[in-house]
Amino acid sequence: MAAKVPALPALLLTFTMFPGIGLCAPATGPAIPSTQATALDGHTVVLPRDISGFPAILILGFGRHSADATTAWEKPVRAQLAQPGKLGYYDMAMLAEVPGFVRPLVLRAIKHAVPDVVKPHFLPLTTDEAGWKQVAGYQDAAPEAAYVLLVDAHGNVRWSTHQAYSNAGWQQLTEAVQSLAAAK
Repeated sequence: MAAKVPALPALLLTFTMFPGIGLCAPATGPAIPSTQATALDGHTVVLPRDISGFPAILILGFGRHSADATTAWEKPVRAQLAQPGKLGYYDMAMLAEVPGFVRPLVLRAIKHAVPDVVKPHFLPLTTDEAGWKQVAGYQDAAPEAAYVLLVDAHGNVRWSTHQAYSNAGWQQLTEAVQSLAAAK
């Protein structure tokens, strides 16, 4: 006979294992992968080092057609939440599967499409796709989704979702940001 699992611990385990369902992730979740990338404005960014000292929102796109989903989150984050030295953000496109000979063309197209104000915060990623997918809670059924992560000053995931941008999702993110700020 199988052992009974109490309902509450099983429910909490579900939310911990699948933070993309839109609820707050564990108090201190997994650490983001150490990553070096060149932002579209040409400066080098090393994560999590370059967010040290303040939290950040990371908006990841893994699919070829994820730009609309990531932009839907990026615009309000940039306009309403991001504050230099208090809360950073990066819009990140995973390009690891793009063949090397095609990558310069893809990067040129991205540079052309991304507004200048976003370029210092836009990171094309070409390494550690598996690590980023794991920390983001990537799901094969949602390859074109925006994977939104709120990370603390040490690069640990504190909240995440892969749901389409909505007022409810935005409210959850802003509450998570406020909660993280209050915990300092």
